[in-house]
Amino acid sequence: MSRAIYRSALIALVAALASSSAVEARPPIVAKWPIVASDRQGGCELSIRSNGRIMWIEVEGLVPGSRAKFGVTNVRMKPIDWNVLADSSGTWSTAYLPMLWGENYGAHFATVRQSESTGTVAVKVDAPGCELAAASGWRREIRVIP
Repeated sequence: MSRAIYRSALIALVAALASSSAVEARPPIVAKWPIVASDRQGGCELSIRSNGRIMWIEVEGLVPGSRAKFGVTNVRMKPIDWNVLADSSGTWSTAYLPMLWGENYGAHFATVRQSESTGTVAVKVDAPGCELAAASGWRREIRVIP
C-alpha cells in the first residue's frame, strides 16, 4: 500500500473514531433490568442494573464533556482504573460481565462450572462535584431450563 493511501485510510479511521460517542448508549432491554445497586450525590447518580449475568453501569448528572475516574473491583481480578468522558448530556455508561481472574486459573477466566464463580462488584466514580460508590453481589451458576 502506498504511503498516500495509507495516510488517507489512517486519517479516515481517526476521524471516524473521533466522531463516535465516548459513551455506550443504553440498549432498550437494559431499561427493564432491575437496579441492583445505586448511589446519589446531589445531581449525580450511579446505577448498576443486572439481568443476573451482565451488569450495566451508568452514571448520570456529570458535567457534560467532563472527565471522571472510573474504578471496578471484583474479588481477585485485576482492578479496572479508567479515565472516562461524559457525553454532551452528562452521562457515561458501560456493560460489565463479572468474571474471576486469579492464580488458580492462570491466564484463563473462571467458567460457569467453577464453584468460586461468585463475588462482589464494587464500582467507584470520582468526577468534578461527584464521588459515587456502589456494590452488588453476583453468582455464576448453571441454569437448567425445563
